[in-house]
Amino acid sequence: MSAEEGKVVDNMTPSEREQWLRDRGVQIETADDRRKTESILSSTAEDRPPSIVEQVQRLLIGDDDVGSGDGTKFVYIPHDTSRPITTLNLPKALVEALGPAGDILPTYVKSFFADGKSIDAELFKDQAAKQNLIGGDIDKFASSAAKDDKEKSAAPKLSSASLANATAGGSVETFPLVRPSSTNHYQGVYIYLDEVGLLKHLPNNQRASTLAQQCGYHPAPNFYGDIFVGRVSSTNCLHNIDIEKEDIIDTTREWMMRAPQENVLWQQTLNDVTGRKGESQPSIAGTEGVAVQVESSDGDNGCSYSWMQNEEEVEITLALSKKLGGDEKVNKKMIKVAFQMKKIIVKYNNELMLEVNLYSKLDVDGCTWTLDKGNLVVTCEKASEGEIWPRLEL
Repeated sequence: MSAEEGKVVDNMTPSEREQWLRDRGVQIETADDRRKTESILSSTAEDRPPSIVEQVQRLLIGDDDVGSGDGTKFVYIPHDTSRPITTLNLPKALVEALGPAGDILPTYVKSFFADGKSIDAELFKDQAAKQNLIGGDIDKFASSAAKDDKEKSAAPKLSSASLANATAGGSVETFPLVRPSSTNHYQGVYIYLDEVGLLKHLPNNQRASTLAQQCGYHPAPNFYGDIFVGRVSSTNCLHNIDIEKEDIIDTTREWMMRAPQENVLWQQTLNDVTGRKGESQPSIAGTEGVAVQVESSDGDNGCSYSWMQNEEEVEITLALSKKLGGDEKVNKKMIKVAFQMKKIIVKYNNELMLEVNLYSKLDVDGCTWTLDKGNLVVTCEKASEGEIWPRLEL
């Protein structure tokens, strides 16, 4: 924002400032928006538009009319690859009530993510330390939680309980597949996902990751649970426009073929404006060839190890010779490794060396181990190919 624009914004009324931000793509959901949405979707009138939950439920019973009628088209991509990618409908009544400007989809799909699933407190602590919610904002949730609890601390502390409270009504993260620009007629395409899906242990959505990769994101981000895809136009003011399943399935569509180069240009422009490197995906534990070192949690009775991962496998290395005193030669015949769907157990001479409850599932038939200079190397094939785990243990 230029100094001149800043002065203009400073002199705006709150409603004018809100509209100014909406016109520039900033997502704002006011209490009035929530009241309007609840009023429209909870109406008992015969012409009441369906909620997002109702639309998805109709898909599950094979209703072919889902996505028909007046309104703006958007796309639903379930994490379950046996279920089809489907076109849904953003109700016209909701667009008219919350318009004329702004992206209405986050407000509409929000209730879909209010699924009542619990948040993993340990995983939350790990991710909070890294500020690494999938695009999420710890400070935003902290402020929301503080407001809900009527706490006015300047630097609120966020617990897993307060996070669960802040996101109980659903929390939407918007991920840009491509942003509006002059080269795409000022039309952007975005993914809408559960902002705390990772903390809920929702399944990896491989089709969403593949879509992001086709748009130039390398490595592809992880998306958790079911997601939605919408399109906006920033011509005159930001507003939703149609995108249908064919626009997602057909990889030769112009918007998708142009997206990688447009994303590169956007990054270059950001670098020029800020004078620094632009946003990048945070590194994920065990990736990029960097092993994670784990000390034994059982003192002298356990065995320290390291682990790495890629999209297909997890590799765990135990320093057996070090555990046995260094001089003792490791006897391969005394090693027993048991592979279970979500657990690995390692014993040496019937003594427990390692027992790990895994974050996600293994393909047991694809697991093996080898002995390398006194180090036990356990290689495990993931059950879901393409899934990057945020950590090794559950």
